Amino acid sequence: MNRERHNMGKCDWEGHKQNMTEGNRAEEPENVRQKDRRSIIRQAVLALLLCGVAALVACAPVKEPERKEKTVLRLWHYWDREESRQCLAKLVQKFNDTHQDTEIQINYIADEDFKKRLVLAAADGEQPDLAIVDSSDIQYYDKVGILKDLSSEIKAENYLSRALISCRTKDGRLVGLPLGLNCLIFYYNKDLLKQAGVGVPTTLEEFVAAAEAVTSDQVSGCAFPALQSEESSFCFLPIFWNYGGSLAQIDSPAGRQAFGFLKQLAENRALSEDNVNMTISDIAWEFANGNIAMAFMTSSYENEIRKENPDLHFATTKLPCGENSITISGGEVLTVTCAEHEKEAREFVRFMEQPEQTELYLDSVGYLAARRDLLKKQIQTDPAKKAYWSYLKQAKLREIEPYWPSLSMEIAESINRVILGEDTQDELEQLSERISRIRRAKYEKE
Repeated sequence: MNRERHNMGKCDWEGHKQNMTEGNRAEEPENVRQKDRRSIIRQAVLALLLCGVAALVACAPVKEPERKEKTVLRLWHYWDREESRQCLAKLVQKFNDTHQDTEIQINYIADEDFKKRLVLAAADGEQPDLAIVDSSDIQYYDKVGILKDLSSEIKAENYLSRALISCRTKDGRLVGLPLGLNCLIFYYNKDLLKQAGVGVPTTLEEFVAAAEAVTSDQVSGCAFPALQSEESSFCFLPIFWNYGGSLAQIDSPAGRQAFGFLKQLAENRALSEDNVNMTISDIAWEFANGNIAMAFMTSSYENEIRKENPDLHFATTKLPCGENSITISGGEVLTVTCAEHEKEAREFVRFMEQPEQTELYLDSVGYLAARRDLLKKQIQTDPAKKAYWSYLKQAKLREIEPYWPSLSMEIAESINRVILGEDTQDELEQLSERISRIRRAKYEKE
C-alpha cells in the first residue's frame, strides 16, 4: 500500500512538472487519468507478486541428497530363554544404533527344527547372514559348506583352547566366535529334600533313592529333558560316562546302567512321562515354582531361577556321580554363513568380539567366559562362577564330528522311548545299530 501511494505521488509530481513546462496546456480528461492510475496499480501489484515469488524461492528448503538404503541382515538363533532373547535384542539394537547403514533383524527358530531349517535354507540360497549355533554342530555345518572363515576377526590367543576346539575345522580354520561356556550341574530344592528326610545325593544310586522319597502327587522327585533335541543327549551323556560308557560301544553294561537309571525313575513315578515333551527351560520353570525337587541343568539357569522365585531355597553342586564326577560342557557360537552381506556380517562378529559386548552377554545369561581375561575376572569376583569353573575343568566335550547331530538325535529318540516304557536292552541294540550305520556312512563318504 505504501509503495502504491509512493508511485501515485510520483505520477502526480511528473504531471505537475509537465504542466509547468507546457504552460497553459489544457487539463487531461478524467477517464485518461483513471486509466493511468489503473496501470500504475497493476504494475505495483505485479511488483509485489514478483517480490513474493522471490521470497518463496529464497525460503524454500534445500533438497537433501538421497540417503543410502540400509543393508538388512538376518540373524537366526534357537534360544527359548527370555533372558537370552532380551540380551541378544539389546546387543543387536546397540549395533544397529552405531551402524547407520546396517540393520540386523533377529529370527527365532525352535531348537528341534533349527538344524534342518538352516541347511534347507542354505540349499535354496536363502540362509541367514548370521547364525548362533550349538558348538557341537559346527563341524556338521562346515561339512555342508555354509560357514565362513573368521580367523581374521577372532583373536584366538584371547580365548580358552577348550572353547576354540569346537570352533575349528579339521584344517584349522576358525569358523565361529565362542560366546561363552556352560556345563551341566546338579540343582536341588533344600526344603523338599529336608521334608522327605533325605540328604543331598552324591551318587546316582543315592539320587534315585532321594527322587523316589520326595515324589508325591504335587511334586516330581526329578526331571530330565526328553524332548527329541540336543538337550536330551547333552544331559544323558554324563550319566553314561560316569557308568564308564563310550559311544563306540553303547550296547554295553554302561549303556544298560544309564538307560536303567532313567527307566527306574520313570517306573517309580519319580520321573514323570511329561518329561518327553520338556526342554531344560521348561524344567527350570517347574523347578523355580517348587514342582520339581532335583534336576540336571546347565549352570546358566541359576540366575533365571532366582529371578523367577527369589524365595526358593535351593542350591547347586557338581553332578551326583561320585568323587570323580564327570560333567559335560558346551556353549553357543556366532557364525557367518555364505550369504549376500558377508562384509557387514563380519563387522557384527568384530562388534561381538569386543570385551564390552561379551561381558554384557555373560552377565545376562550366566555363562562362564570363553575369553581368558573375562574368565579370570569372573573367578575372582563370583564364588558361583569359581565353582562352575572347577566343574568345567572335569568336563568332557561331545564328539567333534560332522555326523554328531544325527547321532545325537538317535540317542534322544532312545531316551524318549525308554522313559515311555520300551525295553532297555531292545532299545540299546537298536540304538547301537543306528549309531553304527551313521558312522559307516561317514567313512564311506570319505
